[in-house]
Amino acid sequence: MSKGAYVRIWRLLAAAIIAAALAVQAWADLTFGSFSWDQMPGYFTPLAALTGIGALVIAAASRHPDQWWIDTLRVNATTYTAVAGIVYWAILADHAIPKVPWANAILHGGAAILLFADWMTIGRRRRLPIRTWWTVLAVPGGWCAYLVIRAAYDGWVPYAFLDPARGPAAIAGTVSVIAVVGLACAGLLHTSTFMRRHAPEVASTPASR
Repeated sequence: MSKGAYVRIWRLLAAAIIAAALAVQAWADLTFGSFSWDQMPGYFTPLAALTGIGALVIAAASRHPDQWWIDTLRVNATTYTAVAGIVYWAILADHAIPKVPWANAILHGGAAILLFADWMTIGRRRRLPIRTWWTVLAVPGGWCAYLVIRAAYDGWVPYAFLDPARGPAAIAGTVSVIAVVGLACAGLLHTSTFMRRHAPEVASTPASR
C-alpha cells in the first residue's frame, strides 16, 4: 500500500472518530439534556467538530491534498477545535456533567490532537499565503453574528460567559481573550512549516502549490 493510501486511511479514521463523538454527544444532549435542535447552531464545539471532519474528509478525498485552500481549511479546523477544548477546560468544565465522557473528551481535546498531529506530520513545505490568514475568523464571525441575532430575538445565549447580565465590558473582555488565544493558535500553525521540512508529501503537483 502506498504512503498516500495510508494517509487517506488515517484521515478518514480520524474524521470517523470525531463524527462518532459528535453524533453520540448530540444524541445525549438532546435526549438527556436541556438542548433543542434549534439551539445546536449556537454552540461552537459542534461547528468546530464539523469543520474538522470536513477538513479531514476533503484532504483524504482530494487527489491533490496540498492545495492552499485545503491546507487553510486544515489550519482553521485545528484552531477551532483547539479553542473549543481550551475554553471548555478553562471555563466550562467545572459546571458540566458529561453524559458520555469519551465523546466529550474527543470533542474537547481529542479532535484538536488528531488535527494537530495531521498538520504537523503531513503538510506543506512552504508557508501558506498571508492572504489566507484572515480566513480563520470566518466561522467565529458567522457564529457571533448568529448569537447576536438570536439573543435579540429570544434572549438565549449558549454559554454563561456570554450572559448579558455580566455586562458588555465583562463579555467583551472574555471574548477578546478567547479571540487572542485563537489567533495565537492559528499563527503558530501558519508559521510551523519550518518544523516539517522533511515531512512526507502526498500526491502533489507544482500547480497545486
